[in-house]
Amino acid sequence: RETVYKQSLIGILRWIVELGRPDICVEVSMLASHMALPRIGHLNQVYHIFGYLNDHHDFEIVFDPSPPDIPDNLFERHDWRNTVYGNCSEELPNDAPEPRDYKSAMRAFVDSDH
Repeated sequence: RETVYKQSLIGILRWIVELGRPDICVEVSMLASHMALPRIGHLNQVYHIFGYLNDHHDFEIVFDPSPPDIPDNLFERHDWRNTVYGNCSEELPNDAPEPRDYKSAMRAFVDSDH
């Protein structure tokens, strides 16, 4: 009976992640991996996540469609045509649907020092 209760709480947290709270995604995924046999410590962590959500209920994700203003002269230009990959292009399936709207670009800025 308690196991079903714990599993339902983890299911609620999984839906919360799906509905737009990626800040708890890793923690919820780790708890979900213990759904077959949850322990008391897992339940305490579930309560802790709900407390975090209560304290940070006004969290929002901002998507900015404008391109970043990064000068191109900050980066060295390299000729990548003579790499081991050669002249590659993306293979698309013949039955791929036509694009419906504007193209979107995804940018990820990471620290590449390590």
